[in-house]
Amino acid sequence: MRVSKFQKRIAVIFSVLIILAWSCRSTKQEDRNVLSQIQELNIDKDDKVFCLYENIGFEDSATSEKYIFFRLYEPVYDNPFCVENLLKNCIMMIDTNPVSTSHSAIGFDLNDCFYGLTTGGEHNLKIESCTETLSNCYMKKCNKFKSIQITYAIKVTDEEYARAKKIVSEFLENPNTRYSVIQNFAIAGYGIKRNIFIPAEKKHFADIPNKRPEDTFAKDRYKFVCSTFIAYVLANSVDSIKEFFIEKGIDSNYVLPSDLEYLPGAIKLFRSTWVDYNVAAKAYCSTYSVLTPFYKDYLAEE
Repeated sequence: MRVSKFQKRIAVIFSVLIILAWSCRSTKQEDRNVLSQIQELNIDKDDKVFCLYENIGFEDSATSEKYIFFRLYEPVYDNPFCVENLLKNCIMMIDTNPVSTSHSAIGFDLNDCFYGLTTGGEHNLKIESCTETLSNCYMKKCNKFKSIQITYAIKVTDEEYARAKKIVSEFLENPNTRYSVIQNFAIAGYGIKRNIFIPAEKKHFADIPNKRPEDTFAKDRYKFVCSTFIAYVLANSVDSIKEFFIEKGIDSNYVLPSDLEYLPGAIKLFRSTWVDYNVAAKAYCSTYSVLTPFYKDYLAEE
């Protein structure tokens, strides 16, 4: 098969990124030093450990308010040489945020059924389960006993919740929805610029001018990566996030998974290994007695 000059250049760039990624081990400490934030619920530390981050104050919420959730993943692969692991290492290398993550997914309750955009399978946008990974081409490559997830919530109105759910549903049913491999190279270039050439005090994604902020609200977009998809959905459904993107001139094409943590109103709930996701979700809801309505509304009874 004849290899074009463009393909050779892409291969060289990708190889350089891989080499740099392997030589630059992540020094992120936020999720390595979480002991001060851990509430251990009588579970063997060496077996099933998870962190509960904060009480979201559900008792202060109006009945017309709901929550949209998203998960950030730090996957561990049994095959360290698979493409997904190499991409993960590249992301870790260029990412300036403290949380370690290379993938993300959005959900509308705390059940283990979120929506993520990856390659593989008939449709690129599909349901992701941390505990039942075999049904998903991407998830089944990950070691669910070692991979980590962090779950976040964003308080929204009934109308915003319905809009976000409708947008995800439409993309899920649309065969044109695709994971954009090319977008990874654009993000890589942006990440390198942000990591090396931007002053430390301005490395936050909202402080860096982007190329096409109008793309965030374009109606004919079907190609994304996992984090740009979530940013697009939230910016087009949640008013406070829309205003934030407009004010800062943010182009959702360049939002990294770890950037999602800094969206307005994002609240970190809990952290766990993938296999313990359901245990952590139930523990979070049941630990705070004021969250009993929250538990009933967003987590199915076993």
